[in-house]
Amino acid sequence: MRIMAIDYGKKRVGVAITDPLGVIAQPLLTLKPKSDSDLIMRLKCIVEENDVGLILVGNPLSLKGEPTEMSKEIQRFLRKLRRLISVEVQLWDERYTSKYAMSKMKSMGLSRTKEDIDRVAASIMLEEYIQSKRA
Repeated sequence: MRIMAIDYGKKRVGVAITDPLGVIAQPLLTLKPKSDSDLIMRLKCIVEENDVGLILVGNPLSLKGEPTEMSKEIQRFLRKLRRLISVEVQLWDERYTSKYAMSKMKSMGLSRTKEDIDRVAASIMLEEYIQSKRA
């Protein structure tokens, strides 16, 4: 079963996915949806085409681990997503993933466009989830 991670943003959404065994995370793409409905339709296609069994949605908690304004926006999005996609959806703490993505890409000499950072941040979140399940 593949796992998909979403780095949700108001303008862009980074998407990462695992291999079929759910062991290796890789950045997939960055979406620029017109609306939540458009985004969900596109995510639903990715889920169906790749046999995704779990979706992780990043939750940008504060440094103290408390919900942020964006966390509230994500909760609203999650309600829609869960109604329209028949796959398990979980929230995942995504604190620092974008900063880590920028740092990781810089150290590798890769370009750091916003689109690149979003999908790499999603893959970092997915790697953290995979590692947590191994422990």
